Amino acid sequence: MPAVLVKLLSELSMETFEFLNILQVHGFPKVMGVLTHLDKFKDAKKLKKTKQRLKHRFWTEIYDGAKLFYLSGLIHGKYPKREIHNLARFISVMKFHPLSWRASHPYILVDRFEDVTPPERVQLNNKCDRNITLYGYLRGCNLKKGTKVCIVKLSIFPFPLIYGLIRIELFS
Repeated sequence: MPAVLVKLLSELSMETFEFLNILQVHGFPKVMGVLTHLDKFKDAKKLKKTKQRLKHRFWTEIYDGAKLFYLSGLIHGKYPKREIHNLARFISVMKFHPLSWRASHPYILVDRFEDVTPPERVQLNNKCDRNITLYGYLRGCNLKKGTKVCIVKLSIFPFPLIYGLIRIELFS
């Protein structure tokens, strides 16, 4: 589970939100934030307003209700035992927010493919249309009949045959 540890001096930096966007692209249901150096704020009102503003910004970037922990400050080079205990307890019982898009859309992680084009056809014309078989893992929901697959930098293909776990034959 990635934890975004932020040294809170006044604002969250742009790098923090760039990092969150990178995590978002890869689908991050398991992210929590930890704000540190809260002892640097001398004014309690300013600290409270900053916490509120950053919490809402964090919720905007991740999802409403994403957990944000506050570590007040170092005492003799260590964070207070109670705060670390609460953080560890939360991590151990944390329920993760499911990503609705990933759960409702099928996608395939292909780990290998085979060219099943008859060798005679390839010998006659090296640039002939090829038949390939993809092997991999299906994630998200089940595939529906007539689903098309997009192979990056190639095209969109119909899904004619699916066998067993995931073995897909694409014919051009």
